[in-house]
Amino acid sequence: MKRFLITVVALLLSATLAGCDRIAGAELAEPVVGVTHTQGSLDDYPPEQTADATAALGARPMAQNQYLMGWGVGNPEPSPGVFDWSSLDQRMQLIDTTHGVPVLTLAGAPDWMKGGSPGTTDWTKLDSAPTRAHYRDFAALAAAAAARYPQVRDFQVWSELKGLYDDTANRWDYQDYTDLYNAVYDAVKKVRPNARIGGPYVVLDTWSAAGSPAPSDLSGPWGVVDQRALDVIDYWNAHKHGADFLALDGSSGTRDAGLTTDPFRATEMFYTVTSWLRARTGLPVWWSEFYPTQPAGAAWPADSPQLAALAVDAVAQALRGGASRLLLWQPQESSDVPSAALWTTPTGGRNAALLPLAVPWQWLAANVDANTAFSYSASGAVLEIIGTREVLTVNLTATGQTPPGQTDPLPPYGIRVNARS
Repeated sequence: MKRFLITVVALLLSATLAGCDRIAGAELAEPVVGVTHTQGSLDDYPPEQTADATAALGARPMAQNQYLMGWGVGNPEPSPGVFDWSSLDQRMQLIDTTHGVPVLTLAGAPDWMKGGSPGTTDWTKLDSAPTRAHYRDFAALAAAAAARYPQVRDFQVWSELKGLYDDTANRWDYQDYTDLYNAVYDAVKKVRPNARIGGPYVVLDTWSAAGSPAPSDLSGPWGVVDQRALDVIDYWNAHKHGADFLALDGSSGTRDAGLTTDPFRATEMFYTVTSWLRARTGLPVWWSEFYPTQPAGAAWPADSPQLAALAVDAVAQALRGGASRLLLWQPQESSDVPSAALWTTPTGGRNAALLPLAVPWQWLAANVDANTAFSYSASGAVLEIIGTREVLTVNLTATGQTPPGQTDPLPPYGIRVNARS
């Protein structure tokens, strides 16, 4: 595996390191990693079943994101002017008790904003966007939430442009999205001038070179980014009333062919895309969702060390490209999300158990800052994330590796924290 190796920095580490990259100048949204709560989270189970998971989540302050409606909470405004904040209050309480840095994704619109009847909630239509006639109503709801939760500083506007695809033109309705975004931006900034607001939270689909229906100039051995997603970013960036960060969603696998290279080399997508879009937009980049892709075939088990190593590698690639924050979708493992998680799902007779990513995720939340550096060994087999006092070392291969400057070998896909020499 070959890696991008750029500026060599002077660190008191072994001379056998191939090179060290620092975070590429972005304003970090510390902590730089976090989680997005969804349908099943810790507050949905008896406390005795989630004690270890709750302790792990709160061991180090990390970003914790929740949606305004759905994904674990109910309808906040089932009828015009009639509010029910109870379930969102509960989720915010979980974030508070686990010392989280709260993020609110302003997505999910009450039915009456999208053609339904007041007082009803059809959850099968959660992905529908508000109609244009109700953009200001949704913006007012977003502002009410911002006022209710002054502890939340960071807001993402909508999610994956859900309900905003123009089938006739075969592209995203980026004009409508931007109008919705601007209405929300103005309303939230009016009640919370200190709020940090970002969008467009677009999915950066990638395709194989042969299968791309809308190829762009942004490509690599991992695939070709769909130009239609970049069109969303360009239009929004040119017409937005303001933004504090650029929100993205993406996978290292292509839509048509899955992985087009080794899964660990494919994580370079997060580096390439992050650095390219930072330069293009001038904005800090958030990976609101990121999915390092597994090879085709049987999914790796939830407790596989490969999943954890692949996730940490993807984070390192994004951060060295200048990313400001990455959110792990659903910290609780689920068969429908084939990515690393932090703990298992509690069952009737089994408590939530920590998974291999839990400890390195805590370390990343506590130790990554603007001075953090990243180094890959010459072969690309070993990753080191170099903090002020400690180094997180990851074996990216299926064979044991002795990291440069260390004497103890790391097992296949092993992760270890050492004091910095």
